[in-house]
Amino acid sequence: MKQASHKSLLKTHKNDMEEIREAALAYYEAGTQEQRQLAWAFFRTLDVDGDGTVSVHEFRNFLRDRGFRLLDNRSFFQALDRDGNGCLDFYEVLTFYYIIKSGRPCCDGCGVFLTGLFFTCLNCHERSHTTFDLCSACYRGRRFVHPHAAILDNYTLLTHKRLMTMGALGAGQPNMSQIIPSTSSNLTRGKSRRVEFQEGVKEAFEAFDAAFTIGTYATYAATVCSIM
Repeated sequence: MKQASHKSLLKTHKNDMEEIREAALAYYEAGTQEQRQLAWAFFRTLDVDGDGTVSVHEFRNFLRDRGFRLLDNRSFFQALDRDGNGCLDFYEVLTFYYIIKSGRPCCDGCGVFLTGLFFTCLNCHERSHTTFDLCSACYRGRRFVHPHAAILDNYTLLTHKRLMTMGALGAGQPNMSQIIPSTSSNLTRGKSRRVEFQEGVKEAFEAFDAAFTIGTYATYAATVCSIM
């Protein structure tokens, strides 16, 4: 049963990694000659023995030397290893290169690499040098401790950022961190985690609704300006 569960999880990781692989390849093919050379230089850095592939040993040594310890696990390597031959070719390493360059996060709850949809703290995203990110399982299961309540999935966050940019066309529209107050002052000792979580979900949806309200206002303002 445990082996079957591992195979199922690995298949999920590979499917999610395929989208990242496509993005990495698209950027590589659309890039300049200099950018492509940088990608090849990165590959040669990992390919220590120069045999044209990156072994598990070479890969793990690189992760440990460069401080990527959260990615130092078998499932991550296997997800990158598209053909399953036990080593990484250039295009498989290219996926890893894109992951590093794009700053893809790991879950702050369980540490798993976030390949697809994930949740992020709106306040930390807008005001901090570091983000607070969660996989769906940790967010749904409330397996985290964090002082801020407004947590959005990455697709909703992208929509929020776009609409906030549109909102800037209006007269001094406030940003969402000001609209959605931090709940750190509300985390009283007697309040249950369930209540805190429910309030967080409520505020996250309020943030989503407010973003669309601002977007609608911005569209209206732009229309009025164009008429005048």
